[in-house]
Amino acid sequence: MEHFEEKELDRILRLSGLSLSKEERELLFSDLSRIVPYMERISKFGEEEPENTFSETTGNALLREDEEKECILSEEILQSAPARLESTFTVPRTVE
Repeated sequence: MEHFEEKELDRILRLSGLSLSKEERELLFSDLSRIVPYMERISKFGEEEPENTFSETTGNALLREDEEKECILSEEILQSAPARLESTFTVPRTVE
């Protein structure tokens, strides 16, 4: 479907049981004429296989090992917090 057609709007209105005025119908048709082709384009994004970016020659050379590091400033930052619990900020509950 390259574009949205009047007969498709008729079908949608019949199936949904809606009765629209001429102005409402024109507005809905205008909106759907822009939305439907856009949604069709979006739905095609996942159809192609992604390009394989892994190279047998480099292997994991582009990756580095994870290593834990202590943040030197963490204690200084936590000292400025109005409230804290061990090494984390505490904030007032906002959702009941």
